[in-house]
Amino acid sequence: MKNESIEIVKTIFENPLSYLKLDTPQVYKNMTIIPIIVQDDKFIEFISIKEAEELDLIEIIETESVGHLEVINKSDTQILIPFGMTVHGGKQDRTIWEPILLHKGGKQNLVSKNPGIDKQKYTIPAKCVEQSRWTYNKSRGFKSSSTRLHPNVAYEAISAAGQGAVWNEIQSHRYEMNYLPSIAPTQSYLEMTKESEKQTGDLVKHFKNIENQCGIAVFINGEFIGIEFYANPKVWKTMSKDILKAFSIEALRFKDNPKQKLVDFHDELLKILARLSFKYTTREGIALGNVVEFTSKNNKWRGITLVHEKNMAHFYLVSKRGGYQERPRSNIQFQTVINQRYHV
Repeated sequence: MKNESIEIVKTIFENPLSYLKLDTPQVYKNMTIIPIIVQDDKFIEFISIKEAEELDLIEIIETESVGHLEVINKSDTQILIPFGMTVHGGKQDRTIWEPILLHKGGKQNLVSKNPGIDKQKYTIPAKCVEQSRWTYNKSRGFKSSSTRLHPNVAYEAISAAGQGAVWNEIQSHRYEMNYLPSIAPTQSYLEMTKESEKQTGDLVKHFKNIENQCGIAVFINGEFIGIEFYANPKVWKTMSKDILKAFSIEALRFKDNPKQKLVDFHDELLKILARLSFKYTTREGIALGNVVEFTSKNNKWRGITLVHEKNMAHFYLVSKRGGYQERPRSNIQFQTVINQRYHV
């Protein structure tokens, strides 16, 4: 029996133009993006975690487990926490390793110590992106950061991979970028990437959002490396700079490679999507919808998306390019399994 959520995700590979519109490619140095517009009938109403924080509508709380955080939706609207969102604070910086669409705050699953105050609390899955700290610096709570995971770390953060794989890839990034030992002494990915912000910022400012844009497909040196899009153009606009910065790290990693000129990026993208073959798994989301994960049969590509009301709230697909290759079993710690996310 076919799974409806998986069939919806397959649309992106089998007939992408039935779901997406592709705009004119934008090129700067060795990075090319194709702006993506989601078809109007695929939109979903929600706000981003960043907007929710600005309006004090969400709270993220430390737990005693590295692999869990708690989040409270204090609003009367749905809030999206995208895959690859990093949060700083608590005893360690973390990343959220699956997309989560929170219910509207209200009467369902009410959790509140104060009568009359409507709140919803969820336990959400996290992975550490700061290996050598387990103490409070300032805040015991968390706030979202402007740093999203770049493709190689994101590839490892998708839930099939363990905590050790994420740490290995962060260390690989340190070596690739020649960061000094004095930079990020606690091995904080957020602190490391601050060192390249001037360069990534120079790249990002050359790419412009278009009307109703919802995402991007990205090429580096003429090679397609990934896609990210949302079912809401307002949320894309809020998140776009951070997403472009994450993908632009790939442009820095491979800036010395010769460029490969493509005549038609649209045609190349459609051909590649049609050729990709995946193994799919699905499960219920933390709150709304179903999470679908997919890995290519050659293990070069990984993706994750959240399907809600027959549409994809957040879609993410990346390829693994270089980086950490060997993962000795003895180095893998805190291996994450799906069931861990439900343990309080």
